[in-house]
Amino acid sequence: SKALQRETNDIGNTYIEVNLNEQHLWFYKDGKLIVESDIVSGIPNTKRETPTGVFKIWSRETNRYLTGATYRSWVNYWMPISWGGVGLHDALWQSSFGGNRYKTNGSHGCINLPLDVAKTIYENSYIGIPVIIYKK
Repeated sequence: SKALQRETNDIGNTYIEVNLNEQHLWFYKDGKLIVESDIVSGIPNTKRETPTGVFKIWSRETNRYLTGATYRSWVNYWMPISWGGVGLHDALWQSSFGGNRYKTNGSHGCINLPLDVAKTIYENSYIGIPVIIYKK
């Protein structure tokens, strides 16, 4: 990957941060917090676990189905970050977000978001925004 700038903070001041242990996301644009939210990530210690690392949004799509071997789910906002099918999206099928929900009702690796949060991220993002996913 290529740094966005050559300073101490080489990802810049526009990025999405995801803490898997806290099941929480923050989106900063130009150094200002745009939105934060509880999330539902992938089920830990399985093939569905959300990967950690530094990624970037590489596409932005609306109104499509996400499909896998055992599911076909409609999403309004889809922002993929990996070729393996991991991304950020709304998840209308989730009855709540945050807490320990991901341990039993987790995604297939994606970051599930409330609809309004996914919309805000979609409307304020662009291709190339860094997405930092970590456990703390």
